[in-house]
Amino acid sequence: MDTEKFHSDAIVIDTTAPVAVIEDILTNFRQGGVTAVAATVGYGQKNLGTINYTTRNLGKWLERIRRNSDTLMHITSVEDFTTAKKENKLGIIFHFQGTIAIEDDLNVLEVYHRLGLRMCQLCYNNADLVGYGCTEKEDRGLTDFGREAIKEMNRLGVIVDCAHTGLQTTLDAVKASEYPVMISHGNARAVHSNARNLPDNIIKAIADNEGVIGVNGYPAFVSDKPVPDVDDYINHIDYYKKLVGVDYICIGMDYFEYQAGVLDNEKAMNIYNYLIDSGSWSKEDYPPPPWHYPEGIEMPEKFGNLTAGLFRRGYTEDEVTKILGGNYMRVCRQVWK
Repeated sequence: MDTEKFHSDAIVIDTTAPVAVIEDILTNFRQGGVTAVAATVGYGQKNLGTINYTTRNLGKWLERIRRNSDTLMHITSVEDFTTAKKENKLGIIFHFQGTIAIEDDLNVLEVYHRLGLRMCQLCYNNADLVGYGCTEKEDRGLTDFGREAIKEMNRLGVIVDCAHTGLQTTLDAVKASEYPVMISHGNARAVHSNARNLPDNIIKAIADNEGVIGVNGYPAFVSDKPVPDVDDYINHIDYYKKLVGVDYICIGMDYFEYQAGVLDNEKAMNIYNYLIDSGSWSKEDYPPPPWHYPEGIEMPEKFGNLTAGLFRRGYTEDEVTKILGGNYMRVCRQVWK
C-alpha cells in the first residue's frame, strides 16, 4: 500500500480548525494534503460572541478567501469538496463554536447562513440561551429557545454541533433535530477520563442519529501523557469503531492558535490565564501550556501520518476513506440544502 498516494488522492476534512485564523497556517494544511477545514469564524466567549463582532469577522474571512482565490475556496455545498480537491484548493467551512453570536434573535441565523455558515456548535462549555455547556455543574437540557434554534438550523441547512455541550443538552438536541447531529471534536471518556470527553451513551446517541464524531487532538483529551502520540490518538478511533462502527467517525483535530509550535509558552500562558479567569475554561479539565499535539501529527502539514497510522492498525481503504472525509460528507449531504 502506497499510503502517501492514498492520502494525496483522498478527500481529507478537518472538522475543527481554530488555528485557521492564522492565514499563514493555511499553507500547512495544504502541505498536509487536507482538502477542507472547518474554520472557527464565530466564538462562544461573551466578548467575542456578538452580532457586531461576528459579522465583521465573517467579512474578513470572505475577503481572505477572495484575495486568495487561487488557493482557497469557500465550502457551501457538498459538491464544493470535490471541486476543491480537483482544483488543489483548501476548502473553508464556516463553523461557529457557540450560539451566543445570534444573541436573542433567531432571524440572524439566516443572515449567517447566507454569509456561509454551515456548522453551528450549541454551547462553548458554559450555559447560554440554547442550553448548557459541558463544564456547567448543572445541565437542565435544551431550552425552548434552543429547540427553536435547532428547528431553524434544520430549515436552513446548518449542521447542529454538540461539541462542548452538556450531556443532557446533547441528548435533547439529538431528539429535537430532524437531521443528524454531530460532535465536531470530542474523544472517548472510556479511553481517557476527562469531563470534556464523551461517555458511551452520548457516542451511541450520535451514532443512532446517523451523526458523526470528530476525534480531537488537543493533548489533555487524548491521554494523560504531556506529549501523546499518533497511536494514542488512534486509540480513540479504535474505541469508536468497536462501540458503534466506523461509519460515525471523522477527524476534528482542533489545532488551535495557542498550541506548541504556533505560539510561545509565555504568550500561551497569558491566554490560558484569561480563559480560566473568564470562566471559559476550568483548571480541572484544561491543564496549562505548553499544549503539544500528538507526536507525528503535531501540526497540520503532518496529516498524512494519520492515514499511515490507520493503515498500520489494520484499517481498510474503505474505512480510512470514510474516516478522513466520507462520513462527514454523508452528514453534509443529509443536512445542507
